[in-house]
Amino acid sequence: MGKQLRIILLIIAVIIVPVLFYGYLQLLSLSDDEQMAEKIYQKQMETVLFSLNQYADDVMSGWARQLGARESSLYENAEELILSNESIQLLAITNINSKKDTLFYSDYINKSQHNSEKMRKWLAKNDSLLNKLSSYMKAGFQKIQPVEWIDEDSLGNNQVGVTFMLFDQDSATLYNALILLEERYWTEGVLGGKMQKIATDNFGLAVLQFNNEAPPQVIYSTGNFNLAKGYVKNNLWILPNMKIAIQSSGENYIDLVRQRSRKNLTFLIITVLIIVIGVIVIIKNIREALRIAELKSDFVANVSHEIRTPLSLIRMYSETLLLGRAPTDEKKKHYYNVIFQESGRLTYLVNNILDFSRIEANRKTYQMGKISLNEVVKDVYEQYSHSFEEKQVQNQLKLNEKEIYISADKQALEEAISNLIDNAIKYNESSIQVIISTYSDTKYAYCEVKDNGIGIPDGEESKIFDKFYRVERSLTQKTKGTGLGLSLVKHIMEAHRGEVRLKNKFGKGCSFILKFPLEVKNDQNINS
Repeated sequence: MGKQLRIILLIIAVIIVPVLFYGYLQLLSLSDDEQMAEKIYQKQMETVLFSLNQYADDVMSGWARQLGARESSLYENAEELILSNESIQLLAITNINSKKDTLFYSDYINKSQHNSEKMRKWLAKNDSLLNKLSSYMKAGFQKIQPVEWIDEDSLGNNQVGVTFMLFDQDSATLYNALILLEERYWTEGVLGGKMQKIATDNFGLAVLQFNNEAPPQVIYSTGNFNLAKGYVKNNLWILPNMKIAIQSSGENYIDLVRQRSRKNLTFLIITVLIIVIGVIVIIKNIREALRIAELKSDFVANVSHEIRTPLSLIRMYSETLLLGRAPTDEKKKHYYNVIFQESGRLTYLVNNILDFSRIEANRKTYQMGKISLNEVVKDVYEQYSHSFEEKQVQNQLKLNEKEIYISADKQALEEAISNLIDNAIKYNESSIQVIISTYSDTKYAYCEVKDNGIGIPDGEESKIFDKFYRVERSLTQKTKGTGLGLSLVKHIMEAHRGEVRLKNKFGKGCSFILKFPLEVKNDQNINS
């Protein structure tokens, strides 16, 4: 495992870390590009809105100059101004010294005798504002200030207007001018033309009205203005409850940058994922290759140990017989039986290795024929009588009452059953119990080998059929084995159009069930 860890860390250091670092830098770059593009776009849009605000302010300054024009009297100028501008509802001229006001009405506004009284209240309420505007005027600066006028009787609620100071040089008198506007008329009549000139195919302009928490309303627009789509807005200086907004007609620059950023980001993520997945696959393959190499090394050691044991017994008992040291005929018979059993075990081990080699080379063939499942199971059971007796295995054979015929290779079937019995004996801690049984239903024949051994840990049931795989437990490590038995069993069953099933209770034993089709065909060779 130390070697595997070093290789994995090396791959991570050489491939994954630089890729992830590059991806991180690209993400930062994409984010910076998007933010810069958004700032540029915002500035461009705000420049357009600023020009509109400046134009509106210039219009109001023009009205103030028109009122203060010396060619005519202040009141004549006021009459001309309100007649030439449909958006003006009310124009009030107030002498600051005498507090006398003169009101000029639009043709479509009802005159009210209470307006003079309301005007005095408004002047009293905005006394500090008027003083401030007066100080500006004395300093030579005429400031135009947005104001509100509340008149529920004649002009409607929350009227919006502007106020500024005028100085009549002939009479050396300071006047206050209050202009109340009809918002829609003013927007269409004053700003509308300018907005139409500025608007292009790429973007549209609109004036929006905001009232408390209600959704904004489009008062005027140069085209179809979509409130659900992103837009840039600024306060309209002249009308405080209004905002001028600008919106791209199609995909704006920032949207295009975002799309490019998303595409680049998607491509980058996919590339990083592909590289990471590739590295993971490489690491997995390396680990698997190292694991198989380690398993093969263990396999050689285990096979050597497995073969050495029967060879030692055969050599020992054959040497005893050759030297004539067997005291009785009964002992001779016992020694011959041991030699026979161990040579059979040795043949079984060698056959396993040879079969595995043929399977790996895809050269394994089976001689299929009609055989009795009961007879094969009984023969294998009798071959293990010596092992059962030697290891004190409580064994039981339960054969089906009627003969069960299947199409199978007799030698391969014996090999599969032998592997299962071997595992049942080896992987057991004490008081070994093995039950071998055969039975059938209408379509299939079954051979079951049940034990009370250590069982298979949860999650490893499917792995035990992999070649060289052995469960990592203290008992399995102490017990030598090739790790090929169950892999061969699975291959044999697949070649017989059957399957091997597992019933497992971890710590309480398990049952392996060989399932065969009942139908019997003519003898034939099956290549695997």
